[in-house]
Amino acid sequence: MHHALTRITIGAGLIAGTAAILLGDVAVAHWAERNIAPGFWILLVASLLAGCWEFLRMLRQAGHPVRPVIAMVFVVLLLASAALEIYRVADILPWLHMRGLELYLLLIVALIFTTFLAEIIRVERTDGTMLRALTGVCWTTLVVLTVGLLGVFLAKVRFLSADPAEGLLDLALVLGVVKGSDIGAYVIGSTLGRHPLVPKLSPKKTVEGLVGALAAGIGMALAIGVGWGRFDGVPMLVFGTAVSTCSILGDLAESLIKRACGVKDSGRIPGFGGALDVLDSMLAAAPVAYFLLVVLTPPVRS
Repeated sequence: MHHALTRITIGAGLIAGTAAILLGDVAVAHWAERNIAPGFWILLVASLLAGCWEFLRMLRQAGHPVRPVIAMVFVVLLLASAALEIYRVADILPWLHMRGLELYLLLIVALIFTTFLAEIIRVERTDGTMLRALTGVCWTTLVVLTVGLLGVFLAKVRFLSADPAEGLLDLALVLGVVKGSDIGAYVIGSTLGRHPLVPKLSPKKTVEGLVGALAAGIGMALAIGVGWGRFDGVPMLVFGTAVSTCSILGDLAESLIKRACGVKDSGRIPGFGGALDVLDSMLAAAPVAYFLLVVLTPPVRS
């Protein structure tokens, strides 16, 4: 009971604080007459860097080789590339796009090259094993792709529309479905859960919790999307099902990572664990949510 109360209290505070910052961005955008969102960017960068650091710390504590500096730098670079694209502040981006290239793809190539080079140097200088060096490349790349690349899609959702209020509603739709799914899984799973879903990976997750997650996620999609008046019921049924499913997969993926590292929580946020525990479902759902919003949004939008 104490754990549930702590989770509700901390969760309500996080939601209220995030909502206040994001609503403040809309006011700033109207004042500046430009779709800027400083609060959103501060939240996104801080959250992703915190999640990245927790991921790296879990791996290092479990004895897995990683390159923390390289990982953190490339997460920031990926977010910077998203900002450059969104605000169109660099002429090089259209030039690259016209030639079938994207800045974030070049950054991923640079990440792979940089990580391999760092591990080659470490092997030559320290006589480290070749397998450990290759493992370091794999883990470092995975951290950047999981946190940085997937996190970019949260920014793309927020700025899908040129209108700041509409962009905020897009983000609210995605976060509402994801967090609704999380809450549905927690409430139904803790009260009615009887049949284990993945007992080896996460013993507390149940089939009933899965059903609750999908039902709550679909319900939030219908409430926000249809209530907003821009989408019909069937598209939101598809959206809610797909985004909820991806958010569940993200939660299970993080459970796999934590079990591999031998830890229960990624951090020390009371009732939630850590930043990565909060972000996991959002990161997994963001790319699919963005794709569906692009498909479902009327083409007249600008």
